[in-house]
Amino acid sequence: MRSRLWTWLLVGAGLCGCDGSESRTRAAEMAEMAGSRTAEAARAARAWAGQLNLGELSEAARGWLRQGASASSSGIEAVLAKGEQVVPVAVEIGRALGGAVDTSTQFEPIYQEVPGGSTELAVRRAEADAAIQDMPRVELIDGLSVGFKQLSSLDAGRSTSESAYLVMWRQHDRLIGFVFRSRRDVALTELVREAPRLVALVRSVL
Repeated sequence: MRSRLWTWLLVGAGLCGCDGSESRTRAAEMAEMAGSRTAEAARAARAWAGQLNLGELSEAARGWLRQGASASSSGIEAVLAKGEQVVPVAVEIGRALGGAVDTSTQFEPIYQEVPGGSTELAVRRAEADAAIQDMPRVELIDGLSVGFKQLSSLDAGRSTSESAYLVMWRQHDRLIGFVFRSRRDVALTELVREAPRLVALVRSVL
């Protein structure tokens, strides 16, 4: 591939009527520009993927949650802001979801314990349940109330646009879910249709 690129660059330069040294200089400049574009694309891809292999939410996802928490103190984002990510479990969930849809999709798992004694635990469970029920769409999946909320679209590195959704549920004393991010335009109905399989994959590692 690289040799073909160099051949194309040299032939193109020759057609411009340049002498040998000018051809080589022009070819080197064009190759450098091509390399810069490749590096920029790689940076954009890394920014889009974020920290998915570490079990922590990416900066983009944390930003979405911060925005939601500041907009509503009782929303699901505010509930999540009070908790702490359990990284080892989140990593396992991420592995389970890894190839669940397509290569244009990334999952950022969310897994938090709901701590506290019996009284405090009951309050926090009720708070989480209310926040999930208040999400724009709620579906009953395998006995769980699963909430769906569209997040802001993003242009990562000014190269990759994406759509994203927050998917959440509570299972006993755990808040579980994921941020679903896709480079393609995904309708909520499509995500809801996929949700039973995705929820089952998450529950398979718990």
